[in-house]
Amino acid sequence: MGHAYYPEQHHPALYYSDGNVVLSGRAQDGRLQYFRVHHSVLSRHSPILADMFALPPLRVSDTLQETYDGVLHVHMPDSAEDLASFLGVLYDPLGTAYKRFNPDTPVLVAGTLKLATKYECDAICARIVENLEADWPQTLAQWDARRSECILLRSEHAQQFTGKINGLYLDDRVPEPASAIRVATDYSINSILPAAFYQLALLSTEADWDEHRANPGKLLRFGGRTARWRLLDKRDLMRLVHGQKLLAGHTRAVGSDIFGKRCQRGIKACAKVKTECWKYFQENAPISMDDPLDILYDCSRLETLFTDLPCGACVQDIATAAEKKRRELWRSLPAIFNLHA
Repeated sequence: MGHAYYPEQHHPALYYSDGNVVLSGRAQDGRLQYFRVHHSVLSRHSPILADMFALPPLRVSDTLQETYDGVLHVHMPDSAEDLASFLGVLYDPLGTAYKRFNPDTPVLVAGTLKLATKYECDAICARIVENLEADWPQTLAQWDARRSECILLRSEHAQQFTGKINGLYLDDRVPEPASAIRVATDYSINSILPAAFYQLALLSTEADWDEHRANPGKLLRFGGRTARWRLLDKRDLMRLVHGQKLLAGHTRAVGSDIFGKRCQRGIKACAKVKTECWKYFQENAPISMDDPLDILYDCSRLETLFTDLPCGACVQDIATAAEKKRRELWRSLPAIFNLHA
């Protein structure tokens, strides 16, 4: 029988006075944390927990099983942090914690996903996957739509002296790839891995989320992006290095495959203008040189970038070839980052 009472160890939000079961889990500081919840809520979401509550009461030395605060008490094998994350979603089905493009979403959902998978809460798992998929494009059209949104966000932040809007840097308002890779790899959400790895490939390993939050400097102020590099394991990093090497090859190939073709009309000036266009890309777009999708996008709209253009037929050929290469590159991202291995 459990008669001890520790109100200071009750979860501040998930301890309902009318709850009919108390769950406890051990927190990182070693203390138990108590959650007073409802059989019906747990059973509705989880067949495993429903079966557990359907069992007849255990008898320990001819007394009913342990109680706490006057109701059944179940010691859970899960951490208090994971329980808080999991129960929070059961009691907040609209998921207000998971705002679109929130870089913390993968961190917030990890505990929930762990227990929702363990206790077979299929509907919750499906909703979390939907939330993550909404933040990470699965098609090139979605990638382009998100790219346009990010360009708008970037220009809004650039107009602020501090680089902040409502207390947030640009980096606080866009999805963060390393945590997305961690949760997607751990729970087989393969649909978001190509876009997350591609985004990560554009970032410097010096741009660390935690370090730049501890000492915010110019990087965040000027719209720089960071990643939670510590969450990646050796396999993730090997995939990243493999992918970056192949992406660099795709960038180099733009020079020959897109700008190196002869003019069909035999206009000699076209070759010189194409060479200068490619030179411009290499000299004036050092950041996006790591981003072949971005370079190919610009190749398909040269008239918005240059006044001195090759002939109309060449401009059209370049745009057509660039769009085709872009589609091919997007389709090959799983292979580029060894995601089938």
